[in-house]
Parts: sequence; structure tokens; C-alpha cells
Amino acid sequence: MIRPPRPFGERSVLGSDVRVVRPLLGACALALVAACNSSPGLPEPEDLPGAADEQAARIAHHGPAVDLQESGTQRFVGKAYDRFDVARAMETVAFMDERVRTPGSPQYDEVLDRVAADLEAAGFGSHARFELEFHESTMDAPAWIPRRARVALALEEGGERVLHEFSRSADVDRVMLPRNAPSCDVRAKVAFSLDELHEGEVLVTRTSLRPDLVQRAQRKGAAAVVSAALAGYNEDFRGDGRHLDAIQYREVAPGTSMPVMQISPRSFERIEAETLARGEATLVLEADVELGERRVRTLVAAIVGGDRRDEAVVFFSHVQEPGASDNASGAAGQLESAIVAIDAIRTGAIEHPARTLVFVWGMEFEESEVWLERTEREPFAAVNAVMVGNSRENTGAVPLLERYPDPGAVATLAPDKHTLWGAGDVELDWLVPNGVSVVARCALVDVSRHVGGDWETYENPWEGGTDHDNLIKAGVPVVLFWHFPDFTFHTSLDRYEMVDGEELRRMSVAALATGLALSDPRPMDLDRYLRSMAEERRVRVEAAEEAERPIVAEAWREWCLGVQHWFRALCLSIELEPSAALPISAGEELQDSQFAAEDEAAEEAMEEDGEADEGDDAEDAVDASSGE
Repeated sequence: MIRPPRPFGERSVLGSDVRVVRPLLGACALALVAACNSSPGLPEPEDLPGAADEQAARIAHHGPAVDLQESGTQRFVGKAYDRFDVARAMETVAFMDERVRTPGSPQYDEVLDRVAADLEAAGFGSHARFELEFHESTMDAPAWIPRRARVALALEEGGERVLHEFSRSADVDRVMLPRNAPSCDVRAKVAFSLDELHEGEVLVTRTSLRPDLVQRAQRKGAAAVVSAALAGYNEDFRGDGRHLDAIQYREVAPGTSMPVMQISPRSFERIEAETLARGEATLVLEADVELGERRVRTLVAAIVGGDRRDEAVVFFSHVQEPGASDNASGAAGQLESAIVAIDAIRTGAIEHPARTLVFVWGMEFEESEVWLERTEREPFAAVNAVMVGNSRENTGAVPLLERYPDPGAVATLAPDKHTLWGAGDVELDWLVPNGVSVVARCALVDVSRHVGGDWETYENPWEGGTDHDNLIKAGVPVVLFWHFPDFTFHTSLDRYEMVDGEELRRMSVAALATGLALSDPRPMDLDRYLRSMAEERRVRVEAAEEAERPIVAEAWREWCLGVQHWFRALCLSIELEPSAALPISAGEELQDSQFAAEDEAAEEAMEEDGEADEGDDAEDAVDASSGE
């Protein structure tokens, strides 16, 4: 997933305390359907028959509750979970983990060819109802293919101490060359800042390889720039210092002529120590890269739907980037999900869906752009799966649902919290109510139910940074399944051993069940979705009222009413009213109120800082007086 590094903040990835989920018998489904056809507003949970009579059950999802029924995503979870072959999915992860997979490179194509072969073996491409095809497009820059690299510290007594090197794509240090870095052969003395840098020296820094830094170093005549930067979330959550040996995966602009490399923080310390001991240090940098064609492929598989085959529910998972969690796990999980889906449908375990299911693999952002531009189908909804197999034990990352932009993405109140990734900038015309996030939340809970109820899952408001952004901009309801914060994210430590096969199965099944429920909804699903939506409205409105944010409360009321209409259209196969397909009218007021709240919080923080400074000055004065 391509997201620029962000430092640690005060936000936590964890959501609210685990909420009680109330199971509900499906007996009142038809009655509720009739009620929803006449009711102008979303029903309260206590107004729905049977809800208060059921015994509460605790399911480990941190976020608003969902009703436990056998409808909606629950219709698919067990069948998908039992068919999901963990060993086969992990074999795909291992195959991808051995390859750097830069877009358009031979190793990128090897992965797509392997995925296509597995899809063909499962039945895709064998019948008009099971499509399989490649799309080719032209990249802005040639494919970048790293062959080998080496960085060494020249020793005073002669010889060299190798800090990092690779000559095979499976080597640990293979990410030491930022994507688009040029070939080089450099031997030069070290400077640790631009102020100290002289012509012909190598700038070694903890600062990230920002374009302005590289340009300034180049103007001063630097021979190369070497960075040991890591993001705040890359710090080892165990406190064992594993991140000190991590090399961050980066990229520079195509056509960059300045030699650039990444090293670990520990290597930076070794260079520093050598400089302190000798008064200077000399680095040897070698790199060999090739440039290929500008052609890049996107792989698309489809299970053509029934009476709504011209509408598509689309799954996206990119294959480029060298990480195992990011994103070999996402691509492998989606591959296995496609195999599960075609097998379940062909054997009759799952009925053929009304809408077409589409599975897309390719270059991040490019894959979604290509499909949106070239498809003749109407995108109804989408599911983006990225970093879905991260081992919580090894990486610290937790399973997350990133919701479609809703009022919580503009004004974030408890139980919502942003991850360490941080909030994105929301466009007001994105705030069109839909229920994809509720369906996805149900899927996470249903998977947890299936495995015993103790699988902890979380959710966050929209933050952005991968293919789901393109779908949002195109007006397509979409959710993201992912894990964060992973201390190995975009580093050399993101390898096969950081992927948990069972976690990969659970998240992939949740993603698949979400798509299946959206592709083939039933009237019986409506009851569950409306009850779950009513619980979300209660949680959101109560939080806004407790925070004395009436505009936020009103925005959530309007949002939930729009979602109610969306669910009615989804489950009853009726046309959505035109007024329900517009952004919420409270969006501008919501944004203004959030700006005002942020300004007020900033003023309060400044006042507190001022009071603290005054207190410190007073203490200093007392100490000085006592000294006299």
C-alpha cells in the first residue's frame, strides 16, 4: 500500500470497548420489510419486535454492534471459510515474497501469470460466465528492475565492512535501492548534514529521501544521498529494537540521476561511530539497475451475474511492492477467495449471484483506474483488500475495517479513533449515504462467530491511501480491509514469517462475504441491516450529544436515514430515490463545525502551554530566590 510515512501521534489504532451484540431470530423479517416501506425514519432498536427478548452475546468487534442473525453476510461466511485453502494461499504468499514485483518488471509479470494460471485451473476462462482477461496499459516511466546493490564502510586498516547488499530478489536487503534509483559506483567521504556537505561527498541522514532534500544535495555537488529514515509506526512495538535493522522501502521520481540508497538505523550508527573514532568515514556504494518497457498489465477475472449482470461488485488487491504482508497477503487472499467463490457457485453451495463478481490484480491505483475506464459494467460496490494477513503476534497490527467516508471521517468522536496513519481530507460530495460499511462490519462479526467469537477486529473512519480512493472519487461505495500499525510496514522486515495464514483466511473470508452479500442480497437481509444501522445511529448520535456537537448528531441522523433507503433499495430490488443518492445536506455545516472545534482545541492547548510556562517561570524564580 502506497502511503507516505507519518510520525507517531497521540491517536490509537484501538477503537471503543467491545460492544454487546444482540442476536435476533429472523421471524420478524417480513414484518420489518413492510414497516420500512412506510416508515420515514430509521427504527429504534427497542421498537423492533424481539430485540429486547434475546440473550446478549459478546463478539470481539471494537465498534458499533451488529445483530446476530443467519442473514446477510452470515449466509456465506461458513461456506467460504471451510473452502478457503490456507496452505495454498500461503504458497502464493511465499511465491510473491521471493520477488520484488516492481510494476512492469519480469517478476511482476511472473506473479500475474501465476495468479492467472491458478484462476484458469479453477475454471475461470472456461465458460462465458467465468471470464479471465489481461489488460495492458502504458506507464508514465519505464519499468525499474533492480539487479544488485551494495553499501560498505571503508576501514582504516584497509578492506571494507559491508553494511547492506543484495544480488538476488529474495535477499533481505533487496529494498535498499529506492524504486527508480539509478545505477552507481561511488566511493566518497561522509557528511551528516547539508551544512557540512562538500562537493563529492555522500550525505548520510536520518531524514527521508524527500525530493527537496535530494535536489538540495545535488545542487551542492553531493556524490550520493543515503537515508536511514523510518516512520514513527516502524518502531518495534515489543521494545526489542528489531526496527534498528529495518531498511525502509521508498521510491524517488523517475529519471532521478542522483545515486540514492536506504540503510538501517543500526548501519547509520556504525557510520557515526566510525566518524567519531577516526574523524571521518568513507562509504562505497554500488548499484546495478535496468530499465524495461513502459507496459504494465492488469489481470481481471469475473463471475458473470444473473439478472443484474451488468452491475458489478469489484474486489481489488495490488501485487506490486516487495512486502509479504503488503501486499502478497492481500493478492493471495483475493486469489483464494476467487477460487472459493467459483467452486461454491459451480457446486451449488452458493447460488449464482445476481450481480457480477469481478476480481482485479495489478499495479496499485493503476488497476482500479484501468478497470473503471475499460469496463462496460456499472460498478455497484467495491471491496479493497490490502495487508490482510499480518501476524498480530509478530507485527503488532490489528485487523481493521476502513469505512466509506461518512460523518465520522469529518468529525471523529468516540468510539471512533484514527489509526497512526491519520485522517484524510474528505470532499463533501463523497458523503453520499450507503450501507457497505455496515455490511462489512457484519462480515467481520460473522467470521468471529464462526471461529468461536474471540477474534478481535477494529474499524476506523476513512483515511485513504490505496485503490479505494479511486472508487470513492468515482462515486462507488467501497470499504478497505487492512491491518495497522505494522512495525514492518514498507521495510525489509516485511517478509513471509510476518504473515499468519489463519489471519489471512479470516480477513479474506470477511472481504469475500461482504462482496457476496452485496452481489446477491435478499429481502431477509434487510431486518438485520436495519437493526445494525439503528445501533450505529444510537452510538454516533449519543457520542455527538455527549460532546455537545449538535451538528455532528444531525449529520449522523441524516446519514443513517439515507443508509436506510439504500438498504431498502438493495434488499428489495427497488430503485433508490434520487434524493437518497445525493450527499448529505449537513456536510458543509459539519465541516465548518469541525474546523471551529479544531480551532477551539488549538486555542485551549496554547492556553495550557502558556499556563505551564508561567508555572515553570514561577518555580525558577523561587529556586533563584532560595539560592540567594
